[in-house]
Amino acid sequence: MSKKSAVSFLRKPERQRWRQSIAAAFCFGALLFVVIAQTPAEELHTVAAIRGLTMEQTRQKIPVRLHGVVTFFDENLYSRFIQDETVGIYLQFPLNVAPPMLVPGQLVEVTGVASPGEYAPVVLVDTVRVTGKSPLPVAKPVTYEQLASGKEDSQFVETAGIVRSVRKLEASPYHQIEIVTGGGRLLIFANELPVEHPEELLDSTVRVRGVCSTLFNHQRQLFAIRLMVPGPDDLTIIIPATKDPFAIPARPIGSLLQFTPQVTYGHRVKVVGTVNYFEPGTVIFLQDGEHGVEVQTKEPGPLQLGDRVEVLGYVNQGDYTPLLQDAVYRTLSTSKPPTPSQLTHDEALKGEHDCQLVQIVARLIDRTQHGSEQFLILQEGNFIFQASLKQNGGHDNFALLENDSRVAVTGVCRIERGEWQAGENWRAKSFSIRLRSPDDVVLLESPPWWTLRRVLWIATALGFVTLAAFSWVAVLRRRVTERTRELEVQIQKRQAAERRREIEQERARVAHDLHDDLGSGLTEVNMLTTLVKSSTTSADEKERYLGDLSETARRMVNSLDEIVWAVNPRNDTIASLASYFGSYAQRFLDLASVACGLDIAEDLPEHPLDPKFRQELFFAFKEALTNVVRHAGATQVWLRISVRADNLLVEVSDNGLGFDLRERQAGSDGLTNMNERMKSLGGQCEIKTTPQKGTSIQFRAPLPGKLL
Repeated sequence: MSKKSAVSFLRKPERQRWRQSIAAAFCFGALLFVVIAQTPAEELHTVAAIRGLTMEQTRQKIPVRLHGVVTFFDENLYSRFIQDETVGIYLQFPLNVAPPMLVPGQLVEVTGVASPGEYAPVVLVDTVRVTGKSPLPVAKPVTYEQLASGKEDSQFVETAGIVRSVRKLEASPYHQIEIVTGGGRLLIFANELPVEHPEELLDSTVRVRGVCSTLFNHQRQLFAIRLMVPGPDDLTIIIPATKDPFAIPARPIGSLLQFTPQVTYGHRVKVVGTVNYFEPGTVIFLQDGEHGVEVQTKEPGPLQLGDRVEVLGYVNQGDYTPLLQDAVYRTLSTSKPPTPSQLTHDEALKGEHDCQLVQIVARLIDRTQHGSEQFLILQEGNFIFQASLKQNGGHDNFALLENDSRVAVTGVCRIERGEWQAGENWRAKSFSIRLRSPDDVVLLESPPWWTLRRVLWIATALGFVTLAAFSWVAVLRRRVTERTRELEVQIQKRQAAERRREIEQERARVAHDLHDDLGSGLTEVNMLTTLVKSSTTSADEKERYLGDLSETARRMVNSLDEIVWAVNPRNDTIASLASYFGSYAQRFLDLASVACGLDIAEDLPEHPLDPKFRQELFFAFKEALTNVVRHAGATQVWLRISVRADNLLVEVSDNGLGFDLRERQAGSDGLTNMNERMKSLGGQCEIKTTPQKGTSIQFRAPLPGKLL
């Protein structure tokens, strides 16, 4: 056997023993866990042991059995406390179990389990058994700071303080007393008072013994504390209040919280002043000369601006000047409100007019409303501040005030201190004005019509109008484009139809000309040819017929040339027309032995002329030349062609006999034909003639379309 095989053979039993050991240990641990889990936790017998548990331990429902004395028990106030020889604790009963009617001083045996509670550990009660009676435990003297820490929750404690307010709770036998101690306020719940009338307890120094009951939120965080007094002996007066509190001497408002070694802080003081602002049951502002003070009160008694009152209250530090809290007052007389001080913003920021009636002239920047309070945003110089007015209804008292109005606002000045610095140059961070009524805002000057708001409104309106106009233009443009396309199609169709009609008319005209001129000429040629061939025709007659035949052939050639010129598109320009007119006149007049002079403008435009225009103008021109040859007896003819003011001018003048236009002669139908032809072109024929001095005929025809 090899060395490797021997080693493997020796290790197999060892591995088996290790596996067996591990399995046995695992089974033993599981069995031990089950045994421990099924073994009940040790029962707790003191409150201190319960309050010493951690949050996780209180959730394990550890059984408890306590022996203690009831320190306070009232189901209506959800207050159920006992305390043993260690500390106190709260008892929590199941929702389906009615708690027993326990009273302070009873000895009880309580069984149940520990529970985390909603703030500190409590006992979830199973049973409560009364075992006897016992005096209450000795109260632990505590300060306000100790109570506010929450450590004294459920403990029977003792403290002292000055009574600030007393009121009877509705539908309850308890009185709620507020005392000030150690810089804090405590609420005391007591069934009986050590005085006959609750107001007699005000401003007394009292000693209170009771159970510390805490109030907390859903995050187990403390937000208030109260003392639950178990009996009448647990609320005692140490220093009674003055029987007639208003009998104490009044102090000037300006002396409040000034250094005075003889003054005892914490008790009520009396001041006398004139009411310059009030909110019933909430706050009053008093003023005596150059000083003012804020008075916090819950009394809803009737007041008027200008009432002179005396006030009893507890001095406390305000944000900038002192204030009186938990105050009571009575009216001494009625007068007019104090005259407001006229201030600038810099004078207000000096802080010398806090809580006093002032008036400031400023410009209105904006208005706003938050809940039942209206705010005016104002500007005086380069400083912006606000004035506020509390109202009962939702009516906008300043709806008629426009931004940028110049107004005078009257009200109580309140200083926002900001960071304090010693010296004459210190200024407060800001100030505000508390208005007493809408009449405290007086319009001095309306804003110019062109305010920023109006400009913005007009700009917005113009923007909308412009946008609407652009939208409408876009719609119109789309419609115009669509309509233009439709019209273009219609125009193209009409132009095509017109073109076809013009072609048909031109064909008909050419056919008519061919029939009239060439047809009659060919007929005449045929007749003359027949006469020439006839054996009965003499030689002289044949000679004459041959001359007529030659003249007829020449006339037919000219007519054919005219027809071809009229229909040839290459002759559609003014220059071509002028060239043809010139050559025709020279050729025609040369046959009649009449000299022809031409005056044709060199800058004639290449403007297109339709065949009808050229033909009508040519026939009128031809008629004029024919009249010269037949009737004028002229030896010289001048032809002038030019364009003036979009009109084509053709003038034929001669040095012939002339005639009197007033005398209509035989054969004057040519003049009528010329006029009719020019009228068909929208033009005119103007004739100037004098007997024995020649004749001038001018044809004026507007050119179709614009010149190129």
